[in-house]
Amino acid sequence: MSESSDSSSDAIHSSSLREFWWILLIWGACFAWTIGYCRVFGYELDEPIALTFGMPSWAFWGVFVPWGIATIVSCWFALTQMQDHPLDSDATAPANGKDSIGQPSVAPTSKGQDLNEVRSEIGDA
Repeated sequence: MSESSDSSSDAIHSSSLREFWWILLIWGACFAWTIGYCRVFGYELDEPIALTFGMPSWAFWGVFVPWGIATIVSCWFALTQMQDHPLDSDATAPANGKDSIGQPSVAPTSKGQDLNEVRSEIGDA
Protein backbone atom coordinates (compact mmCIF):
# COMPACT_ATOMS: atom_id res chain seq x y z
CA MET A 1 0.00 0.00 0.00
CA SER A 2 1.32 3.42 -0.80
CA GLU A 3 1.88 6.22 1.70
CA SER A 4 -1.05 8.26 0.33
CA SER A 5 -3.49 5.37 0.70
CA ASP A 6 -2.25 4.79 4.28
CA SER A 7 -3.03 8.39 5.21
CA SER A 8 -6.37 8.13 3.39
CA SER A 9 -7.22 4.98 5.35
CA ASP A 10 -6.23 6.69 8.57
CA ALA A 11 -8.49 9.64 7.76
CA ILE A 12 -11.38 7.32 6.97
CA HIS A 13 -10.78 5.29 10.13
CA SER A 14 -10.51 8.31 12.43
CA SER A 15 -13.58 9.91 10.86
CA SER A 16 -15.57 6.69 11.24
CA LEU A 17 -14.45 6.35 14.83
CA ARG A 18 -15.47 9.93 15.61
CA GLU A 19 -18.89 9.33 14.02
CA PHE A 20 -19.29 6.10 16.02
CA TRP A 21 -18.62 7.88 19.31
CA TRP A 22 -21.08 10.68 18.48
CA ILE A 23 -23.82 8.18 17.63
CA LEU A 24 -23.09 6.15 20.75
CA LEU A 25 -23.22 9.32 22.88
CA ILE A 26 -26.57 10.38 21.41
CA TRP A 27 -28.02 6.91 21.85
CA GLY A 28 -26.65 6.54 25.40
CA ALA A 29 -27.99 9.91 26.54
CA CYS A 30 -31.46 9.18 25.18
CA PHE A 31 -31.40 5.66 26.62
CA ALA A 32 -30.41 6.88 30.09
CA TRP A 33 -33.01 9.68 30.03
CA THR A 34 -35.80 7.38 28.82
CA ILE A 35 -35.14 4.60 31.30
CA GLY A 36 -34.55 6.98 34.21
CA TYR A 37 -37.46 9.33 33.57
CA CYS A 38 -39.98 6.60 32.78
CA ARG A 39 -38.92 4.59 35.83
CA VAL A 40 -39.32 7.54 38.18
CA PHE A 41 -42.49 9.08 36.72
CA GLY A 42 -44.23 6.16 35.03
CA TYR A 43 -44.43 3.43 37.65
CA GLU A 44 -46.00 3.06 41.08
CA LEU A 45 -48.10 6.20 40.80
CA ASP A 46 -50.44 7.03 43.68
CA GLU A 47 -52.10 9.99 41.96
CA PRO A 48 -54.01 10.16 38.67
CA ILE A 49 -51.91 10.21 35.52
CA ALA A 50 -51.41 13.71 34.11
CA LEU A 51 -51.81 14.12 30.35
CA THR A 52 -49.66 16.14 27.96
CA PHE A 53 -50.99 16.47 24.41
CA GLY A 54 -53.38 13.58 25.09
CA MET A 55 -50.77 11.09 26.28
CA PRO A 56 -49.44 10.33 29.74
CA SER A 57 -46.93 13.00 30.76
CA TRP A 58 -44.28 10.44 31.63
CA ALA A 59 -44.56 8.94 28.12
CA PHE A 60 -44.43 12.36 26.45
CA TRP A 61 -41.42 13.64 28.42
CA GLY A 62 -39.74 10.25 28.79
CA VAL A 63 -40.15 8.81 25.29
CA PHE A 64 -41.48 11.30 22.74
CA VAL A 65 -39.28 14.30 23.62
CA PRO A 66 -35.96 12.36 23.72
CA TRP A 67 -36.91 10.67 20.44
CA GLY A 68 -37.53 14.06 18.84
CA ILE A 69 -34.31 15.53 20.24
CA ALA A 70 -32.30 12.49 19.06
CA THR A 71 -33.79 12.86 15.58
CA ILE A 72 -32.92 16.56 15.40
CA VAL A 73 -29.38 16.06 16.72
CA SER A 74 -28.79 13.07 14.40
CA CYS A 75 -29.97 15.07 11.37
CA TRP A 76 -27.74 17.98 12.35
CA PHE A 77 -24.79 15.63 12.79
CA ALA A 78 -25.37 13.84 9.49
CA LEU A 79 -25.78 17.07 7.53
CA THR A 80 -22.98 19.12 9.08
CA GLN A 81 -20.41 16.89 10.77
CA MET A 82 -20.12 13.69 8.73
CA GLN A 83 -17.53 13.74 5.97
CA ASP A 84 -17.39 11.79 2.74
CA HIS A 85 -13.97 10.34 1.96
CA PRO A 86 -13.17 8.82 -1.43
CA LEU A 87 -12.12 5.20 -1.25
CA ASP A 88 -9.07 3.97 -3.15
CA SER A 89 -11.20 1.87 -5.51
CA ASP A 90 -13.27 4.95 -6.41
CA ALA A 91 -10.25 7.13 -7.14
CA THR A 92 -8.71 5.02 -9.88
CA ALA A 93 -10.10 2.41 -12.24
CA PRO A 94 -8.41 -0.98 -12.08
CA ALA A 95 -5.79 -1.53 -14.76
CA ASN A 96 -6.85 -5.12 -15.49
CA GLY A 97 -10.53 -4.30 -16.14
CA LYS A 98 -11.71 -6.13 -13.05
CA ASP A 99 -13.14 -4.72 -9.84
CA SER A 100 -11.87 -5.35 -6.31
CA ILE A 101 -13.41 -8.85 -6.13
CA GLY A 102 -12.24 -9.92 -9.59
CA GLN A 103 -15.49 -9.36 -11.50
CA PRO A 104 -15.32 -7.65 -14.91
CA SER A 105 -15.89 -3.92 -14.60
CA VAL A 106 -17.58 -3.28 -17.95
CA ALA A 107 -20.79 -1.27 -18.05
CA PRO A 108 -23.19 -1.01 -21.00
CA THR A 109 -22.18 1.84 -23.27
CA SER A 110 -25.40 2.36 -25.19
CA LYS A 111 -29.06 2.34 -24.23
CA GLY A 112 -29.97 -0.72 -26.29
CA GLN A 113 -27.15 -2.92 -25.02
CA ASP A 114 -28.28 -5.82 -22.83
CA LEU A 115 -26.42 -8.11 -20.45
CA ASN A 116 -25.65 -10.77 -23.10
CA GLU A 117 -24.00 -8.16 -25.33
CA VAL A 118 -21.89 -6.95 -22.44
CA ARG A 119 -20.86 -10.52 -21.59
CA SER A 120 -19.90 -11.22 -25.19
CA GLU A 121 -17.74 -8.07 -25.22
CA ILE A 122 -15.75 -9.22 -22.20
CA GLY A 123 -15.65 -12.88 -23.22
CA ASP A 124 -17.78 -14.33 -20.41
CA ALA A 125 -20.63 -15.67 -22.58
